[in-house]
Amino acid sequence: KCIVAGYDSVYPAEDDDRKEVDDNCSLMYLNEATLLNNVRLRYSKDKIYTYVANILIAINPYFEIKNLYSTDTIKSYLGKSLGTQPPHVFAIADKAFRDMKVLKQSQSIIVSGESGAGKTESTKYILKYLCDNYGQSTKSAGSLEQENPAGKSYSWNSFRK
Repeated sequence: KCIVAGYDSVYPAEDDDRKEVDDNCSLMYLNEATLLNNVRLRYSKDKIYTYVANILIAINPYFEIKNLYSTDTIKSYLGKSLGTQPPHVFAIADKAFRDMKVLKQSQSIIVSGESGAGKTESTKYILKYLCDNYGQSTKSAGSLEQENPAGKSYSWNSFRK
């Protein structure tokens, strides 16, 4: 089948269209097509997280992926720099907390997406990671959400020492 496209609509692609990388910045050609192809390939292998530098792309799998949020997984991200472990929401949470402590500056994690994209679940896992590793109280992410019915805004002051 012949496809006709204008020159402005054609983008370079990877030599191997089955190549998948943890960070889209590692692609030889970074454009919408190669980024989406990489995310699609990773998603098909239950790798729902992908970086673009220090930005995390998450695709809601709509099912539980075994051990993705286990205690062992939480421990494996503690104190690790971005890129030393596979992409994960725990890596972003850990970096934000460590940057807050080292730089002595407030940090923000922006969780954005369409309805049903998994924003609330991602926020719960961020809070679980922070509470499990750096929290001083016995409150869980679930109880924090119940105390804050909006469930959308949390203060870093809870984690300052």
